[in-house]
Amino acid sequence: MSLKIVPFLAYRDMTRDRKIVLLVIFLLAFSYINLTFFPAFLNGLSNTFQSEIIDTATSHVLIEPRQESAFTYINFESSVRNKIDLIPGVVASSSHLSLSGTAFYRDEQMGISITALTPSVDRRVTTIHTKLIKGDYLSDSDTNEILLGDLVAGKKLEETIGEGSFGAATGGLGGVDVGDTVRLRFSNGVEREYRVKGIVGSLGFSFVSQSVYMTTGEAESVLGVDDQASAILVKLADKGLADKYKRTLLDLGLKNAQIRTWSEASNFAQGINETFGIVTLVTTLVGVIIVVSTIGIVIFINTARKKRIIGVLKAVGMQERTLLLVFLFESVLFGVVGSLIGVALLYGALAAFAANPIALPIGVLVPAIEQERVITSVVILVASSLVAGFVPSRSASRQDILETIKTVE
Repeated sequence: MSLKIVPFLAYRDMTRDRKIVLLVIFLLAFSYINLTFFPAFLNGLSNTFQSEIIDTATSHVLIEPRQESAFTYINFESSVRNKIDLIPGVVASSSHLSLSGTAFYRDEQMGISITALTPSVDRRVTTIHTKLIKGDYLSDSDTNEILLGDLVAGKKLEETIGEGSFGAATGGLGGVDVGDTVRLRFSNGVEREYRVKGIVGSLGFSFVSQSVYMTTGEAESVLGVDDQASAILVKLADKGLADKYKRTLLDLGLKNAQIRTWSEASNFAQGINETFGIVTLVTTLVGVIIVVSTIGIVIFINTARKKRIIGVLKAVGMQERTLLLVFLFESVLFGVVGSLIGVALLYGALAAFAANPIALPIGVLVPAIEQERVITSVVILVASSLVAGFVPSRSASRQDILETIKTVE
């Protein structure tokens, strides 16, 4: 019997049991969602962590003094940045000076980390300027004004949990507000007073909320340095090319400089990626087992109900191979149609979440998935359907003619 009849017989069989067909397709569509949406959620969660680190602390490539060298700063910062900015694909670069010390406000004091930057330049590289909660952002000429992270200033309970003893500070300096004066004692012994120009902060594991910011000019006067930087942050047009640009920057021959990509500079981000990768692998394996089990059971029940039809087909001359192919064709068709519906549901859900992001304590989350993952999941689902349908299909095709004809359907 010609193989051309296989699609025809599969179509007739599927239209005969439409409820079973719709059930299988429904289950496979949601099995596809199971394979893709949870990884998309984890990917979005990972992106939230990564974006916070990249946008406020490391950018895409981070240049710092080599740890084993005796140098504390990168020298000739302006000329180094000029060379970097000329590289095609580099959006901009910004230099930071790092300081430490103690902040005093009324009867409160705490150790602080201070980052000095040039506001007009840094806003092209980081998003610190967008984290302003109250007050104003720094200007390049500011010398006696600073920004405080909200955890340093001292968050109010109503700003964190929305209930309890309203007005009580959770820590920090006990409730510094815009316009207040804070005294800073730097690690080199210099002590100065500054007006708080603004308070910055963001959700989650934020460096911004735990930092103090001032202008580069003010930090240079405190440290007694000029044209030096603790770090140079390089922003790229495509963060996926960070490794390539790292090699390009290494070719510049920067002396005593350590050049790292954002993932290398942040052990936290790298750990999150590896953890989520393991979780995604486990959920994928579980999803495949569910798919194989589901379609295997349904096809087994479906073929068991058709013993008499199978016997008649074999009695009129249909070969076992052709009969096997009919059921396998159905399995593949189930997988393809279920996958297509699943893809449509997935992109519909992603569009809905893109328009209405999920607000979490760690930041705003938008589920995201790579195109490769979408295609791979389709292949996995179709392959799983084929594998799951093989055993019951093979069993059905090998049934004895007389036994199947005697079976009451």
